[in-house]
Amino acid sequence: LKHIWIMATVLAASLLPSPLDNGDLSVTITNSFSGQNVCGFLLPGGTCGTLADLEKILCNPHGPMSRSCPSSRLLFYSEAEPLMDLQLQLGDFDSLVIKHGDMGAWLHTFPDTGKFLEAMRINKFYPRAPDFDRAWTAKSAPAVTADRAERLVHEVLSGSVLHERGGVHFVRIFGKLTALGEQWGMLNLAELQCFDPGLKTFKHSVFQHWLELARGAATSMVSAATPMVLLKRAQSGFVDGGGLIGDAWPGGFDRHSQSSLQLNDLSPNLLWRNVSHSLLSLDWNPQEGLASLRSLLNKIEEEPCEFAALQYPEVSQMVQVQLRLSCCGVAEVEGSINEACVKILAELLDYKLKILKFQSVLDLKTQMSDLRGDSNHRGTLVLVTDLPASEGHIGHIFAGPHRMVLCYSARE
Repeated sequence: LKHIWIMATVLAASLLPSPLDNGDLSVTITNSFSGQNVCGFLLPGGTCGTLADLEKILCNPHGPMSRSCPSSRLLFYSEAEPLMDLQLQLGDFDSLVIKHGDMGAWLHTFPDTGKFLEAMRINKFYPRAPDFDRAWTAKSAPAVTADRAERLVHEVLSGSVLHERGGVHFVRIFGKLTALGEQWGMLNLAELQCFDPGLKTFKHSVFQHWLELARGAATSMVSAATPMVLLKRAQSGFVDGGGLIGDAWPGGFDRHSQSSLQLNDLSPNLLWRNVSHSLLSLDWNPQEGLASLRSLLNKIEEEPCEFAALQYPEVSQMVQVQLRLSCCGVAEVEGSINEACVKILAELLDYKLKILKFQSVLDLKTQMSDLRGDSNHRGTLVLVTDLPASEGHIGHIFAGPHRMVLCYSARE
């Protein structure tokens, strides 16, 4: 079976103290393979700064590297040795190797991904399995090396036709959903075994459901409607509930589970409160602060009149699109999307919306490079319509600070 391995972008950073001996640091970053200059800038007081300070600048969506490196996790190396302590002083280095965009970087961002996949491989979450472990938690589970975690990801995706960023998208979606899931008491294995039989398999069912959602994002565009279990945050920022968006249960939830979950206020619905609360909980980043979250939570009370007119397939498509936007920054859609859905998402999540009709990749690159964010929005959301199916998956070409919904014409 063929595996598609996703390669990292490798950059070289030169760190030179200012000749004025004032503590400033001149930073020049080039592509390690092509030698092409990526960016250069002066870091005031940089000799006393840390790797964390450098990462913050490089990951800034409006920073010097925004067009070539989206705001994602970076990995720093001194020659071949990974630098895991981001409090190391920049003044101790005259050069660094930086990797971004590869699966390893995202496994570092979601370090428990390998633990979840290892546990699920032998059914540790399923009460009737021989290896069931009611005491299992991500915190107490044995560490899984990055190499092992990457092999587990490829094992899950084995035999599937992946787009270029498929493996990375799997990790970003599965990693984020499972990391949030560990915050919710209803997904604590030990506690679930104290409830009625219908709830005992809840964690097993939900994590299998999330694995399938992530696998779908790695292998296909958004197309058919699908029910989806997502999580909800309280004003404290912590997860305190879940929502099932759809008109039916996802696969893997038997009738006993369905009955028990309905008694615990979890059942399929398409209510605005359920949809909006789930999507904004997924999209908010703790680095934005609680004031931002509370502002978003107010939107739950403001149902747009356009939402009531949407049919179930449109709501499902909208939710699938936002899952991929929140986790990966790009959502590719087979066919068209109701523009009202994208407008609702932009309004709900405080994104500036731009709608473009595809003419050519070069034209789209030019238009994207001219886009600028503003302080009144959390970011920019770009809807691109009329992409020919022959273009295939091109989302990776536009990795950057702006979110994109790419709609491809249906294949003839």
